[in-house]
Amino acid sequence: MHQFGYGAAGRMKRLGLVLAAFACLVVTAIQDTNAAVIPGGNSGWLIVASRPNAPDAINLARSYANRFPQTTVFQSNNGWFAVSLGWMSQPAGNRYKASLLSSGAIPGDSYFHNGQRFQFAVWSASGVTGGASQSLFASTRIAPAPSGGISPAPSSPQGYVTGLDPRGDNFLSLRAGPSTRYREITRMGLNTPLTILGRNGSWLNVALSDGRSGWAYGKYIASVPGYAPTPPAASAPAAAPSDVTQRSITPPRQGVVGSLSSTGDNFLSLRTGAGTRFDEIARLLEGTEVTMMTQQGAWFEVELTNGMRGWAYGRYLEAAKPRQTASPSVPTIGPETSQPNQQAPEPVQSEVAPKNPNLPDLGTLPEGKRVALVIGNSAYEHAPFLPNPKNDATDLMESLKRLGFTVIVGLDQSKVAMEGTVRTYVRAIQDADVALFFYAGHAMQLSGRNYLIPIDAKLEDETAVDFETIELGTLLDYMNAPGRLSIALLDACRDNPLSRRFSRSLGASRSSRVERGLAAPQAGGGNILIGFATAPGEVALDGDEDNSPFTTALLDHIETPGLEIEIMMKRVKADVYDSTRGTQSPWHNSALRREFYFKK
Repeated sequence: MHQFGYGAAGRMKRLGLVLAAFACLVVTAIQDTNAAVIPGGNSGWLIVASRPNAPDAINLARSYANRFPQTTVFQSNNGWFAVSLGWMSQPAGNRYKASLLSSGAIPGDSYFHNGQRFQFAVWSASGVTGGASQSLFASTRIAPAPSGGISPAPSSPQGYVTGLDPRGDNFLSLRAGPSTRYREITRMGLNTPLTILGRNGSWLNVALSDGRSGWAYGKYIASVPGYAPTPPAASAPAAAPSDVTQRSITPPRQGVVGSLSSTGDNFLSLRTGAGTRFDEIARLLEGTEVTMMTQQGAWFEVELTNGMRGWAYGRYLEAAKPRQTASPSVPTIGPETSQPNQQAPEPVQSEVAPKNPNLPDLGTLPEGKRVALVIGNSAYEHAPFLPNPKNDATDLMESLKRLGFTVIVGLDQSKVAMEGTVRTYVRAIQDADVALFFYAGHAMQLSGRNYLIPIDAKLEDETAVDFETIELGTLLDYMNAPGRLSIALLDACRDNPLSRRFSRSLGASRSSRVERGLAAPQAGGGNILIGFATAPGEVALDGDEDNSPFTTALLDHIETPGLEIEIMMKRVKADVYDSTRGTQSPWHNSALRREFYFKK
């Protein structure tokens, strides 16, 4: 009996260990499931697109939302943002997807995903966001029709590109949103077939046969249900014929950008050569003064008042009216308004022509191509959440767009995602005249070098700097190119628990290399300005409002007309010093060799 009792106790002990191990596995599985957004069972999310940043994904999702009320945007663990029309179980889901594909309602590469990579919903048509929850799943389920089948796919009219001018920009831009301020996705040639998904004013939301979708100006789209014309053979965009010789205009002729009302864009492209196949280097608004130097076919080489040269399509250029000098002793008398069938008298102009209130101030013309990289990291996985960086980046992004910048944005990015965003930016600034970088989030300095910290960094040992962070100096080296004006603004000197953890991991002998705040980088010989939210070696405040003190002041001044950047930085410094009661004082180091205005 004694041996039997001992054996039973042993078996019970072993059984208890097995059950405990099983419980641990169950808890781990539950935790992993909660970290994703998985509808469960044989169900999945219908994914129609992915975008590298949240604004583009949300903008695309809104174009689907009227027709698909379960539309949701998820942040993935790879830093991208997935656009989903909702979730449903199989095999009904595949039948529904097939019906949408056959009607052209969704891109051809749409697919189902179980949600394992999704961290949380950042936007949904239903208004329910966040991680996995009963309310999220209930509001995003694609329900079967009462008959037991699937609700029929909404029909979408077919269309094609028409009305392009082969002598000018012989293409129609497909953009990320319903306005020319949104980035260009691709260029569509004459007779390009497409599916019309929706409308916003004069702009149409359309999808191409290759699955890409976006917005195009409706004037150049014809809607013919059931008709899809054969697209032309692939060819380079229109250019001036090679046998057309260049003709110098002697003496150079003064001109002005005329009416652009007949175009879908509110600008005239300035290019590196006489044709649309050449790169765009600037965008000219109506009323922009130019000097016409050379003619090749229908294209003119022009010089702007800021010295920039390029080629523009002659259809939208007009000869400048000669200025007349009136004798101050001879008055001009006439009716205030012209009577019908009467010609209004020619106005007498002074030596300095008055500004036309119907035309933009020519001094506001952007100084060439402007490209910005804006990154905001708030949702750190191994450190407390930072409330403001994501807001700071989003608000500054909108401001920079209004100032003529092409903006590349990254929000709450992992190391891999951040590297991809930086590489995209480096490629985009190759022909830029102005390059700007703004970063809000955690960063640290080690041995006099500054490192930006992605949201997935742990910084647990001395190898972390090389494998988990991005060195600021590397990015500045790419920005600091001959002939380019560069601006780097960092709101990244916050109190950083990650750097303190990293310092402890190095041990007492080497931890002194990790210092507070950021180190002062040298502007070097480049044409660059570098600005910090606070002085080198000091810690900045995140703030109690929607934006940090530094970004709040920056937003207050960056769009002020006629404010030179170094004067602007002094005003930002004064505002931050006052709002923080002297505890924080921004710093900047400038090697700029010319004045720069965000808005003239």
